[in-house]
Amino acid sequence: MSRHTPAQADALFQRASEWVARLEAPDCSADEREAFEDWLAAHPTHVQAWAQAERLYQHSAALAGDSGLRSRAARTTRAPSPTYRRWPQLAVAAGICLAVGLGWMLVNDGFPTPQVQANHSLHAQRQVLPDGTVAVLDAGTSLTMRIGWRTRRITLDSGRVQLQVAPSSRPLRVQAGSSTIRDIGTTFQVERLSAGHVDVALLEGAVEVSSGRAQQMLLPGQQLQVLPSGSMLRGPPVSSAASTGWLQGALVFDATPLSVVVERMNRYTRTPLVVTDPSVAALAVSGTFRAGDAEDLLSVLELGWSISAQRRADGALELHRTR
Repeated sequence: MSRHTPAQADALFQRASEWVARLEAPDCSADEREAFEDWLAAHPTHVQAWAQAERLYQHSAALAGDSGLRSRAARTTRAPSPTYRRWPQLAVAAGICLAVGLGWMLVNDGFPTPQVQANHSLHAQRQVLPDGTVAVLDAGTSLTMRIGWRTRRITLDSGRVQLQVAPSSRPLRVQAGSSTIRDIGTTFQVERLSAGHVDVALLEGAVEVSSGRAQQMLLPGQQLQVLPSGSMLRGPPVSSAASTGWLQGALVFDATPLSVVVERMNRYTRTPLVVTDPSVAALAVSGTFRAGDAEDLLSVLELGWSISAQRRADGALELHRTR
């Protein structure tokens, strides 16, 4: 707070004190707590001011309940000696040291070191995160998490993940592209596609999905697609076969664009399929395939849609219509 003028420092401490009081109020809402987190993260001086205000509040609450101290204060009529006058100064110094220590704790555990979890195998992997959340990472999936005592944040860098969120007073926020999924304790799936789309499917509980100014709440069995523009499109009810199939090594498609079918199949194979023709990419494909069984998929595409594969110099198989 030393970079502020005295007036600015006073105003900052006053704001921090208001936050302390509001957070202690029984009717403090989740939106207010989220706004407090944003304010706290805006600048390190906010952390220091909040730590000082919080410590002062705790001291005041403790002193207010000390009947012996109230009694002695009532009997005291003489002015304090010079020796006594030094005590407030020592208390201020100790409070500053404590505030710096609390500030360091808040910065480091409120914004913990990011940890990367990646699944480089050709099958889905189950992992338990530090907060107890159970995550199932699809093949080729990577995420970055920051989980501390004050905050729980996950960024889905690529692929698909199912999260069975451990209940906590700290909301879990999942960032996927420009979309943010916020929940307390639910089970949901998030997929980030290379075209920029983000698919969210809710299995249990409730989640709030936001992108820019758009915001929607999902209930069990509902799914949502967020476009690169930020627009949100409601999808059909969640298919139990599709939502649980990939967890068990089966890919279920129901009028799914071929571009998405190929992207999901490629997570399970070392020989990628490539679609370069937009008219082919938009074909709606239905069927169930074993994850990684590209040969079966190619057979069905050739039989049902007259699409064949041609091997390129880089080893990839390029899909095109049979002439």
